[in-house]
Amino acid sequence: MQCLKLVLLFALIVFPEPAPAWRGDIVKAWARTLGNELWRLSEALTKSDQIRIKYKQMNASVKKKDGKHILDSSLSSVSTMLTRKIKAVKCIHATAQKLAREFNYTVAEDENYNFSYCSAKYSQFRYEDGTIVDDSDKPGSYIPKFAVNNSNYMDVSLEKDSHFYDISVNTNISCVHVPTNIFYKESKPLTAILWSKDLNEIFTKNYQSDPSLSWQYFGSSHGILRFYPGMPWNKNEVDTYDCRVKPWYIEAATCSKDVIILFDVSGSMTGFKNYVARRTLHSLLDTLSNNDYVNVYTFKNTTAEVIACFTYLVQATPENLKTIKDILEPTDDGKTHKVPLEGNANLTEAYIKAFTTLKERRDEMRCNVSSTQGCNQLVMVITDYVPGNLTEVFEEYNREVVGGNTYIPVRVFTYLIGKEVTNVREIQWMACLNRGFFVHIHSVEEVQQQVLKYINVIARPMILEGEKPPPTWTHANIDYTRTTKWDVSDDAVKPDEDKLVTSVAIPAFDFKYNEENNDAMLLGVAGTDVPIDSIAKLAQPHQLGVNGYSFIVSNNGYLLLHPLLKTTINDELQDNYNSVDFVEVEQVDDGKGARELGDEIKTLRESLVDGVSGDMREVKVLFHYDDMRRIARVKHDYFFNKLEGTPFSMGISLPKGYGDTELLLKDNPLEAKQGKELTGINVTDYFRFSYRVHPDWVYCKYHYLEGHESKNPEEEIWKFLVNLSKNQIDITKKQYIEEAETDDFDVETHCGNATTQLGKDDYYCNEDLVKQLVFDAKLTTPYFNTWSRSDEELELARKYNVSVRFIATSSGLTRWHYIFDSDKNEVVDDFGNRLKNSTKKVFGDKNKLAIEETWYKAAVLQHMINKESVVIATPLPILDESIKKRPSVLNKDGDITVTSSYAIFYKDGESETPASVVGFQYSYLKFQERFQEITNETSEKEFTCNGDNYDCYVIDSSGYVVLSRQKEQIGQFFGVIDSNTRHVLQSFIDKSIFEHVEVFNYQALCPYYMLKQPNSAWTVATPFSTATNFFRWLLAEAMLILSDVTNWNWKVFALDDDYSDLINQEPTEEPTTTNPPPSENETIPAQEEEDKPFSCDHRISLYILKQEYILETMGASPVVYEDRPGACHPAYWASHVSKTNLLLVVVESGMREYGRNCSIPPDTKPQPTVDSTTSREPCHKLDLGHLKRRRLEGCFTYHIGERNITACGIGSTTKMDKLVLVSTVLVAALTYLKHSR
Repeated sequence: MQCLKLVLLFALIVFPEPAPAWRGDIVKAWARTLGNELWRLSEALTKSDQIRIKYKQMNASVKKKDGKHILDSSLSSVSTMLTRKIKAVKCIHATAQKLAREFNYTVAEDENYNFSYCSAKYSQFRYEDGTIVDDSDKPGSYIPKFAVNNSNYMDVSLEKDSHFYDISVNTNISCVHVPTNIFYKESKPLTAILWSKDLNEIFTKNYQSDPSLSWQYFGSSHGILRFYPGMPWNKNEVDTYDCRVKPWYIEAATCSKDVIILFDVSGSMTGFKNYVARRTLHSLLDTLSNNDYVNVYTFKNTTAEVIACFTYLVQATPENLKTIKDILEPTDDGKTHKVPLEGNANLTEAYIKAFTTLKERRDEMRCNVSSTQGCNQLVMVITDYVPGNLTEVFEEYNREVVGGNTYIPVRVFTYLIGKEVTNVREIQWMACLNRGFFVHIHSVEEVQQQVLKYINVIARPMILEGEKPPPTWTHANIDYTRTTKWDVSDDAVKPDEDKLVTSVAIPAFDFKYNEENNDAMLLGVAGTDVPIDSIAKLAQPHQLGVNGYSFIVSNNGYLLLHPLLKTTINDELQDNYNSVDFVEVEQVDDGKGARELGDEIKTLRESLVDGVSGDMREVKVLFHYDDMRRIARVKHDYFFNKLEGTPFSMGISLPKGYGDTELLLKDNPLEAKQGKELTGINVTDYFRFSYRVHPDWVYCKYHYLEGHESKNPEEEIWKFLVNLSKNQIDITKKQYIEEAETDDFDVETHCGNATTQLGKDDYYCNEDLVKQLVFDAKLTTPYFNTWSRSDEELELARKYNVSVRFIATSSGLTRWHYIFDSDKNEVVDDFGNRLKNSTKKVFGDKNKLAIEETWYKAAVLQHMINKESVVIATPLPILDESIKKRPSVLNKDGDITVTSSYAIFYKDGESETPASVVGFQYSYLKFQERFQEITNETSEKEFTCNGDNYDCYVIDSSGYVVLSRQKEQIGQFFGVIDSNTRHVLQSFIDKSIFEHVEVFNYQALCPYYMLKQPNSAWTVATPFSTATNFFRWLLAEAMLILSDVTNWNWKVFALDDDYSDLINQEPTEEPTTTNPPPSENETIPAQEEEDKPFSCDHRISLYILKQEYILETMGASPVVYEDRPGACHPAYWASHVSKTNLLLVVVESGMREYGRNCSIPPDTKPQPTVDSTTSREPCHKLDLGHLKRRRLEGCFTYHIGERNITACGIGSTTKMDKLVLVSTVLVAALTYLKHSR
């Protein structure tokens, strides 16, 4: 016995009993009880086991998906659709050239010639009911005198058209937009209006053969836009539109360009000159697009980049262009120029810097200056004076000899500002000797028209080449007719991401004028818009499945389509919405920091930019969802290929593990192919109660929506289901019939009557999707029309105050059933109308996207971790301070909605696939009440969640609080509740219970106060320096006048007669496209500039509960604990809540002092990166410019025939000595002949 006592004593000494280990057991018991009850509740409400069996009973099976096959199928559909758009534009293009060539231009000279047309701005429009469209109270409603009761403007009737987004249009005619600074009766604009009238016929025939066509248009080189269908122009703002500065026009006419603009900021460029110069710069920048590269150098005594960090050419994205414009705008009521105006203009140094930079660019791009398709490079000079002849600079820096021939690689365009000018001929010959063009801008009214003259010069080589120009495609743009800017479409309330379009355009040449005048002039550009969402629908999103997606990338790596692309924040269109790079949204799990790119993502992007066919398998990605508040570390397979006929590539991303399988119906159900007469089943019987279908997926659709309008997608599909029951439709009909590819385009065989015309009742369907929808409706009907339950199950549902149970399927079908509020349950009548006794929004109204809903995505991801578990989640607060609208976590009644979801994977042999997700929603307050009941069951009175000694939390797998004693903490990150929870979380990380992952939001905004410095590119002028600058300017002006004394006469600035008339002519037209000059310099209010958020990057810390580690390593005792407080943690106990994604955590309460050396985990609030907040300018994005770009094909930059065109601009001159004039002209002419080819 004594020996036994000694053994026991020894055991107690060597193996002391943990004190008190039983608290972990208590927490584990609570977690197990809670988890089992939630699981039991889920099974009772959703009937998930019965549904899984039902799939088997309905003869479903699982088949492997081939990503390449899905992509090829999508590419085929999309390519067929895009080919139709290209042919439509070719028809417009060919017809326009024919009409212009055959038009009798003398009729425009007849003042008595009678004509009428639809003026988008001044015609009288009437709605269907006969009421006149009244926009008289809008900012752009001003009607000039010449437009009042003008018989040239026809009356136009309008009808609301579903195809054109419920906008009131007229599909029988086209309308004309004339820029505000152009008078429609001027010779050239008038002839464009008259000859283009017959484009109506080709517009309408194009639409009849392809009803999916969006806006069709032709923009003339004189600014006249004819567009179809006809509709009134936007009156919500003053009209500043000019088609010639739109991307579709510019990119078709000029190809990609490298442009350096030299902007004079010397002491003479003050006051009104500076204002006109800035407007000129703005107009030039407006003609650039994402395919161009640009920089602006300011010059005075020295030459410098206008933006300090723009040390080289930068891509001409809207964001970069806006940055350049803003930096040159004065502030403080015009008193402060961010770039001080002072000193003399050293144009020689500016030219050298520009030519040297462009030479580096040519070397980098390996451009051959002797090639007709070399680099398209321009230098544009904006100044009021040149010191003299700079021929030597051009000889040394802008001449290259190849094969004994001398070439001029860079075109020079000069813009002379102001009326009182000297040395005009010198600045004119700078342009003439360098394949450019000169214009003299006297006033702001002339800016737009004069600037646009350079476009035709750039287009000359293409016109002279004589080949059929290839179609050009733009990057993504917004269709403003669908936005609140125009406010004429019901789509205005939809996200702007859904309104993106790409435009396809082809330049047309004025053959008649060119032949008669030995010139090379553009006639204009023909084009049409292609909605990106129409491309997305053809990418078969239902086949991609949950957490799979498609994307489209341009030749520059920019996104046109991607589920993570943001275009607007706080209802404002972002400056960079169409220049978001692929690498800015795809986040590879490679451990890299902000804007650091690993080899894998760079290789993937390069493949997309090059348009090659291929794939990348098992790429580790950080898959974030729920607005970047949740994350999963997963693998995806990428498949990609070129989108033929475009500069774009298309790709798909499929999740590894379940993205390669799908449900196979084995021709079931038969009623989806045959009517009631054959099957005895009415298909509509499966759709008689609450349901929604995915609003963006195409099940069946009429080609022409007019006469087939539906209030909602459910009513639309109902019409087809009715006809399906009657065996009156064929669901195998496709939207586009594949056409044999041919390079030969002929108007007679591809346009007008030669094309297949569709009837008003013609339709198309997605056969597989319709079959799956009917299958899912049939399968779900027994389980969600009513709830079959026991009394015990009903009582359990009452305990949690369950409001609704639901199911969503891979066919886009969503169904729901309210348990205790039957007024929210819908019934569907014989006409497809959804009827209910409640006016409130129901579950299907808030959750209609099926596989794209957060709870669907999360349930499938959870299945890959623990097959038998539900996902419990609450709404999360938006922590980003830049977001203005941040919905509350609380409901209006003060409760919180808790959502539980569970993924049903159907298994067939060794394969399984996500077939549907079921779930339910319940009351947080009842959840909390039930939790308190469970945690009251304890073997130690003091150890309870209802006292003051311990704080209890239930947190989800992302670290967010799902349950707490304080309702205000719900949805908050566990690590920010208090100091104790912060240190508990760090302990979890140290024990590998949680892991911390960083992601980056490269489409974020930051408030102004986060800037490290107000601006990095300019210095503020003091009152002393301002006065000094004035005297410098005065002295400079005096010196300029004195230096030209040899050319004086009593009419110091007398002009050539014809040019003098042009300068002194008083404006007779309406306000210009640019704003008229104010009495003082235009300014940007300082306060407005400071308040405006700026583009920045966010670093976001997210967390993942390592459930695999808990389930596999910790086995039957999933408890983590620290029984006693430590230097860096309080006492705590935590246990995994069985069959859920939750963790129950009990923390010993009380204030504690933790050591300074204790690590603290970062919270989940987005934090701006240091590099993105050093200045308002997008300097942190410049490294993207070093990534690969693919040059566009078919771009002509040089043609030997250009030397036969002598026009290079006109300018005013002083009356100088004739000998000096003749000598200068002779030297310049000889130099030009020597170096031109």
